[in-house]
Amino acid sequence: MRYAARLLLLLCVGSFAVACDDSTSSNSDECSASKLCEAGKSCVDGHCVVEEHDVVDTSGDTLVPDTANDVPADTAPTDLTEDIPLDQPLDLIEDTSITEVSDSLGADTDADTDAADVSSTGDRCSNAFPCPSGWVCEEGLCAVDCGANARCLADTCCGTGEVCYLDACITPGLACTNSNPLACGATAPCPVGEQCDPSLAHCLPLPPNASCEFVPQSNFDPELLWHWTGSSQYPAYKHSIATPAVADINGDGVSDIIVPAVNVIPGTPTVGGILCALSGAGDCNGGPQELWCTEPVAGNFINWVVSPAVADLKGNGTLTVIAGDTINLGGQLVGGLAGYTADGTRIPGFGTDNGTPVPVRVYVGAPAVADLDGDGSAEVFFGFTVFDSDGQLLWQRTSGGGNSNFGDMTVAVDLDGDGDLEIVGGNMAYHHDGTEAWAPGVAARTLPDGWPAVADFDLDGSPEVVVVASSIVRVFTAAGELFSPNTMTIAGRGGPPTIADMNGDGVPDIAVAGSDSLSVFEVDPLAHTLSLLWTAASNDFSSNITGSSVFDFDGDGRAEVLYGDECFARVYDGPGDGVGGTTVRFEVPNTSCTGTEYPVVADVTGDGKAEFIVISNNAEGMNTACSPYATACATRFPGYVPTNGVKVYRDRNDNWVATRAIWNQHSYHVTNVCDGRDAVCTAAENRHAAIPRDEKATNVWPVGAPLNSYRVNVQAEGTFNAPDLLPRSLRAALAGCPSALTLRVNVTNLGALGVPANTPVSFYHVDESAVRHLLGVVETVQVLLPGASEVVSLELANLDAALRDVLFTIEVVVDDDGTGRSAVNECLEDNNSARLDLACSALN
Repeated sequence: MRYAARLLLLLCVGSFAVACDDSTSSNSDECSASKLCEAGKSCVDGHCVVEEHDVVDTSGDTLVPDTANDVPADTAPTDLTEDIPLDQPLDLIEDTSITEVSDSLGADTDADTDAADVSSTGDRCSNAFPCPSGWVCEEGLCAVDCGANARCLADTCCGTGEVCYLDACITPGLACTNSNPLACGATAPCPVGEQCDPSLAHCLPLPPNASCEFVPQSNFDPELLWHWTGSSQYPAYKHSIATPAVADINGDGVSDIIVPAVNVIPGTPTVGGILCALSGAGDCNGGPQELWCTEPVAGNFINWVVSPAVADLKGNGTLTVIAGDTINLGGQLVGGLAGYTADGTRIPGFGTDNGTPVPVRVYVGAPAVADLDGDGSAEVFFGFTVFDSDGQLLWQRTSGGGNSNFGDMTVAVDLDGDGDLEIVGGNMAYHHDGTEAWAPGVAARTLPDGWPAVADFDLDGSPEVVVVASSIVRVFTAAGELFSPNTMTIAGRGGPPTIADMNGDGVPDIAVAGSDSLSVFEVDPLAHTLSLLWTAASNDFSSNITGSSVFDFDGDGRAEVLYGDECFARVYDGPGDGVGGTTVRFEVPNTSCTGTEYPVVADVTGDGKAEFIVISNNAEGMNTACSPYATACATRFPGYVPTNGVKVYRDRNDNWVATRAIWNQHSYHVTNVCDGRDAVCTAAENRHAAIPRDEKATNVWPVGAPLNSYRVNVQAEGTFNAPDLLPRSLRAALAGCPSALTLRVNVTNLGALGVPANTPVSFYHVDESAVRHLLGVVETVQVLLPGASEVVSLELANLDAALRDVLFTIEVVVDDDGTGRSAVNECLEDNNSARLDLACSALN
């Protein structure tokens, strides 16, 4: 809000310079310590008298931004149509919803006063008339002396370690940020209902009904944070081809990346891989940090194409990693399951039936974790083989082998609304106890098996199941009947589907990768028909079963799709171009023989912001079935250099939105796992990587704005909360006129996020041609949390002669370094200035 207040300076003769309309005869109201005077008057000898004052302006002294006197920042301010009364006290109308911290320049000594018996907050004071014991004189007004502690409002002192936040003394929560741009040593994210306030580097409660937001403009400019090129202990193990899992495996507050690695890419999944855990923050110097890798010895190898899962299976804070295994069953090598502790130790007997290994069709599939029966203890399942939290077999049913027999990748969802979860495959579903959930003869059971995902496409509250099977994309009802009258066809086998609202129409869309393209399909919520939204060329002629993921990095409501083929990792514009294509927003060489992997999005550095992870493998020169595909990339793209390992990307300007610090399994869909800081899980179970007892369906959570998505991460609560700085009560102390002048203003934060100290405030003289001339720049000295205010002052000891004895205009601009540049991103940038017309003469 920009204002200019032209104050009519009337000169009076008397022992004090008071307002011309002062009349003690008409202001003889009786007063006492218990009967205070009205605003603008002080109690003198038992009677209320009009206070004297300096020249003031109430610019910005309102909580309503859209007043008739508002002037946009790019237009010249105009005078107020109503003069400010001259019987106002020095600080004018102090809004008690604003907390004023101490003036950085100390108490005001140039304000006269005629109040002899100061006794309460807001009474006038000076060197001649000091405040009583326990009070301090600040700018001519008494305030409670809180010493080194924070003051809330004017008369409440906070306790040691407390801060004043939204007019209440509170103790800040967990430390939540780190000054190191690489997030070395960053601490745990804020719990549910809190946000990380960077001005304090601590968690604070989310402001109620916060509507002050700043959405950064982003040109989507990823930069490489670190690149792990293989195990430091076992250097030959440097190739990754499975979707990584993300969780804080060692409890240091920074999420870690758990990924299989292998020394040779043979072309078919075999035993021979190891499991590695990498710190998401890296080594703090732009390199990776390897926490551990399992030893590549007989009895400890894993299936290196199976995507691992990680979870707190028992709800006791202990995390378990589940990986694919190859077991010897009667002399025959078959798939199985292995479990590892958080430090990489293999768990004996995990994945067995009382010690007897249980065969599972793993191949390139993936395990998953859910509390199927809601008893507080999670189950692990792979296909239709279900284990308890100790890794012991509960029940097993025959599976269809997944898409084209490439391995099971079943998911858990409550199909019938009874509160228990069913396990769903491409052509069959079972209740939590192993009984059939889809009746014989339903359409799904008559068709080939495939890989599923779940969402509500007709928005009726009931889930539908998308299945990709042998080049065909189908949608089934919760009962296993056909939902869509038509199917869509893709080249190749087709990878696991990803579901998100790509184009912002409120209905989820389906992304599926094939051999030569990544395609996104729309679903008509009324007719239930499928149609193509867009397609983008790709190269996946090896397996053509890769997956994809979705995230809205810049929070603009337009989703981005992440995908990697044999040669590149790319990020696409989710809505498409409207004519069947889309835009590639980012592309980087990334080699893979391809399995069912896809890029993962999570906060892996502990800074609250999103990063994404891609894996790669290079079979060039190995003389295996995968070798030609690596060679083809270099042949087709001149200058191409094959890659391997794990890479983490962040935004170059750190503008990507906040997200969860977890992505715990291939079938991740937000509500399947707790992260400890949002409302997915109840307070009692809301620990990082815990499995919810009562999993919320994404088509109904959160209420009012359901995610309705699959293989998508979510924007964190309070992501765009921002401060809103504005000047209030611009005023001038005229005691030194005409040669000297002191300007003061209250810098106030009416936003939803704090502002650090050292925020610049510039004072200008505005000449008759509306040209600004810098008078000086001062800085705040306090952290300004939401609701707080600080008085800053500029002393002009040698006022320019041209400004003496004439009416001239002062303008103050907060968050301005004197060149027009700002340091703080605010929700409102057009309310940072205020103006005051004054005259500095000897007669003042």
